[in-house]
Formats: sequence, structure tokens, C-alpha cells
Amino acid sequence: MPKSTYYSGLQKKQQSSRKSASEALLEEIEQIFIENGQLYNGAQLYEILKMRGFQGSLRKVQRVLKMAREAQVEEVPEPIVNIGFETTKANEKWVINISYVPTWHQGWAYMASIIDVHTKKITGFSFDQVLSEDLLVMAIQKAYDQFPMPSALYTSLQPAFIEHCKEACKEKELLLPPIVFKEYLYDDACLQAMVPFLTGAQYRLRRGHASIDK
Repeated sequence: MPKSTYYSGLQKKQQSSRKSASEALLEEIEQIFIENGQLYNGAQLYEILKMRGFQGSLRKVQRVLKMAREAQVEEVPEPIVNIGFETTKANEKWVINISYVPTWHQGWAYMASIIDVHTKKITGFSFDQVLSEDLLVMAIQKAYDQFPMPSALYTSLQPAFIEHCKEACKEKELLLPPIVFKEYLYDDACLQAMVPFLTGAQYRLRRGHASIDK
């Protein structure tokens, strides 16, 4: 057998083994999301996995998460903004999303945002360094302060997480319209464009309050 054939076969076997290990790790990460009803970043997942006996590194966890994100992008090469999102007026359909964004004053933080499908405008948002159902509830409260309840809410967040949000809304006596789950929702370029403005506005507001308190 030629050396090149031997080493080529050995390399393929090693790659297959690494792929299987990565797939097993990704399945365990997905199970953590389902069990806890929350989304985590790489560092948080690494700490949880270590408590479960994980022997790998933080870089390994981050690499698997990156591979999963890239796989999703490959599956949907074209934006599908308009599929199932036909509207005739404002406040008919809202989309709920959670992003992990940089802030000017406290490093990275979670941002819950609600976008009106018809106007493409953000109707409510909230920031927190901890991801919980309260983050989404605060965004919904802010949206309700300015706009009437929509006919439907669309989200791609984990169903278990949304169930926790429903319970939290009940405790605060917040009514919710029917919630529709979609695997892919919209091209969030408009949200990403708003993030620097929103984080800066949040910073300026907090700085203003701090100066008033003094």
C-alpha cells in the first residue's frame, strides 16, 4: 500500500473521530439549553459542562458553537424575511429575538428586542448581563407602554424558554397573543445596525441618571 494512501486513510479516520466527538458535545449543549430553558455563551457553557465531567477546553466549546452557527448559515443562504410575514398594518405581527451584544459600560450583555414586522421598527427592548425570562418580559412591558398588543408573536427561541416567559408574564398580569415558532425568522441586519445606537443611548441615559443622583 502506498504511504500516501495509508496516511490519507488515517487522516480521514481521525477527522471522523473528531467530528463524532464534536457532534456528541453539541448534542449535550442542546440538552443543557432544553433542560434549563436558557441560552448561554461559551464561557457559561464551559463551566456547566465541567460540572458534568467535561474534560475538554473552553476553546473546544467555542469551536463547536461556531461550527453550529456556520452550519445554520449554510443551510439558509438567502434571507427569508417575507415568508409567512405578510402584514397589512402596524402591530399585527411582532418578532422576538435575543442577541449577545457589546455595551459601552459593562462589557457584553444580553439584549431582548421586539420588532414590528410591518414597520420594521423596534417596539421594545431590554438589557441585562443575565439571560432569564425577565429579560424578555421587560422588553414586552416596554413595547406595551407604547403600542397595543399585536395579533401574533413570532420567535425562534427555545420553546422551553418561552414557556418560562409565559409564566413570568402571568405573574405580572401581562397578556400575550398567540406565539408562533419558526426555525428561521428574518435577516437581523436591521437589529445589528441599531445595537450601537441603543447601547450608546442606554449608556447616556444611565450616565445622566448617575449625575442627577449626585
